[in-house]
Amino acid sequence: MRIVLRQKFPFGRFHATPWKVSPYDDPHGEWPPSPWRLLRALLARSFQYGRESGEATEEQQAALVSAFAGSRIEWFLPTATWRGPGLRQYQPAEFQWNPAAAKEPGMKGYKTTKATDPFWVTDRDADADSEGALLWFFDGPGWTPETLALLDACAARLTYFGRAESITELERIAESRDSGFVPNCVLSPTRKQGSVPVLTLYPNATLVDALRTTDSPELANGDVPPGACWAFTERPERTTAKPIRKPMKEREPVQWMQFALGSRIPIYERSAVVLTNRFRGAAAKRLLGAITDNKIDDWKKAPREVQELGVTLTGKDANGEPLTGHQHAVFFLHFEGNEATRLCAWSEKPFTHQEQVAMLNASNSELSITYKKSTWAANLIPLDNLVPPPPAIRQQPSQCWKSMTPYVPPRHVFGRSGKVKAGESIEEQIAEALASRGLPTAEVIVDTDSARWVKVHQPRRTRDGSTNDDKRGYIVHLRFSQPVKGPIFLGHSSHFGLGLFVPA
Repeated sequence: MRIVLRQKFPFGRFHATPWKVSPYDDPHGEWPPSPWRLLRALLARSFQYGRESGEATEEQQAALVSAFAGSRIEWFLPTATWRGPGLRQYQPAEFQWNPAAAKEPGMKGYKTTKATDPFWVTDRDADADSEGALLWFFDGPGWTPETLALLDACAARLTYFGRAESITELERIAESRDSGFVPNCVLSPTRKQGSVPVLTLYPNATLVDALRTTDSPELANGDVPPGACWAFTERPERTTAKPIRKPMKEREPVQWMQFALGSRIPIYERSAVVLTNRFRGAAAKRLLGAITDNKIDDWKKAPREVQELGVTLTGKDANGEPLTGHQHAVFFLHFEGNEATRLCAWSEKPFTHQEQVAMLNASNSELSITYKKSTWAANLIPLDNLVPPPPAIRQQPSQCWKSMTPYVPPRHVFGRSGKVKAGESIEEQIAEALASRGLPTAEVIVDTDSARWVKVHQPRRTRDGSTNDDKRGYIVHLRFSQPVKGPIFLGHSSHFGLGLFVPA
């Protein structure tokens, strides 16, 4: 019976070194992947499958080994693969005292050394019917329905292959799907000029042989593991040109995007406005570069039709005037406790493909979390739609809402006399803002004891004036007459993370 496995590497790299070969001796890495490596990887996943379902018995594992050992194994190696540039990564070395010359006992730990990490570059966007996928061909009598079921279950659980950097996907495909591909790499017992060694299985290999640990005497003292042997194959001639990168798939419009935040120091609410403003600016700059092929570096210099494409991120219309009615995107930090864990973007008008790509590109650079230049910066990691959105934009109706970040009144509440101005109280300003958003009336409760100074966004046009960027912020509770849906952003700098309300 003949079966076919399709394997691809989403990161575009296969990291592995042949059995008992130093990476310094073979800087090119293992290619094609060895059947011995694949069998041991599948057996490792069979234990996971057994814990989950209890259906992976020792007899089934032995049958899988027997099927491998009794099969003729061939490959279809994509021609658009080549040896990757040498990488060097820190690896643990001797376990000793640190520092070694300390008179008094210090701390024991591993010294590190930079080791060579060889790998092969593959097509990370390989489709099922493209020539970029690696195909395994097994032809033998041992492939029963029970053995194939175990093979499929183990393949579905295989996450990496070779070293941990080699993220992989493996599946068994129907014979009809590989009809256009012929094996171009065949094992031979004899070595020829230009051939490479591949570790494969003896016909009489057993489960005990395949499950031996790497520190067992049989493996440590032998040239090859028991049950395995060296065979040889010739790699197909590589294409002279590297494959053309496929165009990026068009992203579907989405209303929100979010990024995990990482930093050496905690990120508190005082950094909310500066961080969101810098991320918004970086995304807008990359959007302008993508639209104009980096020929224009300032939105003010862009023609009207270009400025109209950036209104969601820039917040300004084609005339360079600020948008009214809160039509542009909102950027805010999601806090868990007192520390920010995510940076989120939300827009009433869904983000286009270009806007999403601009924000993803902006997340590749570190963003300073202070107003002055410093070494403290935040790193952003894009999160996919499997991570649920934060409560502020989860669209769950609620009658009671509480501000997660301080609410800053957009206008001065107190006059020079220290008294509240007529019609300018916090409650009246919030009622006016709710009415302009089309929300029902609400009972407003201001927690004056929680009032504190916060940094607000100061547009460039006002930075030379007398207005400073320190304002008084308040924690506010809203109780509506009926449940309403979010998101609710109110007050000064509400598009940069302040005045963010969540269901209470």
